[in-house]
Amino acid sequence: MMEILKYIRWLSLDIVVGGVIFLNFIGDQLNVEVPLAVSLALAVCIWLIYSLDHQRDVRHKLHQKGARRIFHKKKQKTIIMTALIIGLLGLILLFYLPRELIQWGLLVALLCLVYLILSAGLSALLVKEVMVALLYGGGVFLFPLLQIDQLEGIHGIILLQLSLLAFVNIVLISTFELEEDCFNGFSSLSLSLGKRATSQLLGGLLIISGLSALIITYYHHYFMHLEIVYLFATLQLTIILLRPSWFVVAERYRIYADAIFFYPLIFLW
Repeated sequence: MMEILKYIRWLSLDIVVGGVIFLNFIGDQLNVEVPLAVSLALAVCIWLIYSLDHQRDVRHKLHQKGARRIFHKKKQKTIIMTALIIGLLGLILLFYLPRELIQWGLLVALLCLVYLILSAGLSALLVKEVMVALLYGGGVFLFPLLQIDQLEGIHGIILLQLSLLAFVNIVLISTFELEEDCFNGFSSLSLSLGKRATSQLLGGLLIISGLSALIITYYHHYFMHLEIVYLFATLQLTIILLRPSWFVVAERYRIYADAIFFYPLIFLW
């Protein structure tokens, strides 16, 4: 069982499922019905972005450090062929998606392409992690927000809350993989700032995340379930930040950090 879970994580399938769960949860919160084709389209996009990003990382290096990157290097041809098939599925799904979603989705896709091309330089400018987090939040919220009659400020706030949690998730995981990233020649916010400064930054952002969840719950009772999810996710990431010695064993940090995107199942069950 653990072996299967390991491959699920290495192939980013947990991230894909978490994104689809969050999409449907946001739809439920906004009283928007999410068609199966939209969920599948998001799953395809997330998997392709993560998989192509991994392939870009391992493409020009003969030696990799880290089990996940070694796996992607060894299975490079299989993963690329699978990506082509999944990409074809994505093209077929276009015929079943609303035109407005396709138009805005193309913009998001363009931004993703820019990220994949320029991500090495973006890391040096300390904005790579920010861009990834905003793309994730935007991708999850895109369809539900397009379906509601009137956009309000609160909708932008709850989108930014998810992006903030995604940002903390990405950077927190990277603090556990500093040695691996350095060996592989990858830059990151954690490497640029140093582990201590990064931890202080994440601590401050988690305080903001927790306080915002409490404040919005008080003033916007309708989003209480969403804010409870955000609060639980914030607490879980805080525990990982404060207890690194326990979470570093067997990559627990990655398992528990990515598990925050499954919390909506509490209310979707």
